[in-house]
Amino acid sequence: MKALLTSTGICTTELAQALSRLVGKPLDQINIAVINEASAVEPGDKRWSFDEMYNLSRVVGGEIDVINLLALDLKTIEQRMDFADVIYVVGGLSDYLMAVFERTGFSELLRDKLLNEKVYVGASAGSMVLGRRITTEGYRQVYRKGEQDFGVNEYLALVDFSIFPHLDSPEFIRNRIEIIDNATIDFGYPVYAIQDTQAVVVNGDEASFIGGDVAKFGNK
Repeated sequence: MKALLTSTGICTTELAQALSRLVGKPLDQINIAVINEASAVEPGDKRWSFDEMYNLSRVVGGEIDVINLLALDLKTIEQRMDFADVIYVVGGLSDYLMAVFERTGFSELLRDKLLNEKVYVGASAGSMVLGRRITTEGYRQVYRKGEQDFGVNEYLALVDFSIFPHLDSPEFIRNRIEIIDNATIDFGYPVYAIQDTQAVVVNGDEASFIGGDVAKFGNK
């Protein structure tokens, strides 16, 4: 599996270069399938989503398609994904995103096929669902918003760590090292808190970091 797990997508030259290396193609030849389900039930200004897609469109030169998981059957989703080198999953509410993955069968499609063929790029919630689920209480301590109950207890857990996106962001004023440290004190697995210009790179069994030292918590 190859994955680039970010807070806000491909927002720096360093992240763009990492994407090119993972895909094994120049940026102007990379095709992307976008999954943009996570923000559907989250109220508020969505300018961040437009900014993220604008950044993506400036970086890659291939096709960018949006695949609506709830509008299509699984076979059509699979066919629509054929063209893509990258699956790009936008942020929002992480539990809702995971619920959509499970409800549509997209979780199994990812595990059984797509992650063997394509690079996964997550932004915020899109990064979170690939790993271990942060406890509900830990999530609330840091983000000060309670996720609605979508019946989700676990995420994909395809990597054995959790991600807290948006470390030190002015948009998330409690997303600070001392608060995350307290929120993750009993976690028995690694937790990485990443700033908006940082990322965790997964290449097979190896995980590395982009954008400087990533803050590490839990069982490091």
